[in-house]
Amino acid sequence: MSGTKRILVVEDEKDLLDSYKELIETAGYDSLAVPDGYQALDALDKNKGKIELVLLDLMMPGIDGLEVLRAITSNRGKYGEMPIVILTNMTSESIIRETFELGASSYLVKTDLDYDGLVKELAKYLGGAV
Repeated sequence: MSGTKRILVVEDEKDLLDSYKELIETAGYDSLAVPDGYQALDALDKNKGKIELVLLDLMMPGIDGLEVLRAITSNRGKYGEMPIVILTNMTSESIIRETFELGASSYLVKTDLDYDGLVKELAKYLGGAV
């Protein structure tokens, strides 16, 4: 899909991962979906310059979303510059604050979000799909 903006989706729950991938592609974007933080960093490394936004869950086994966020924002030369949108059910003020301090662009709570809300948030950073 040449010219289509690509979103890396990082979500450990398979049903949600599949839903987000479908939603993103229905909205006209390309997606690369991975189930954990290790694969997210690997995908960013292998696709440097080709991923234009990361949609990142926080609670994952192995390397969690905060560690992924920290790795990306402290190694922009390796992983690239792109907005990172947190998509989680964690509502702790300290966690929200920490994600922004680490460089997150946005923080969305899954249970508060519908299809249109997610698409609008993505479009804020990517514009309409090509």
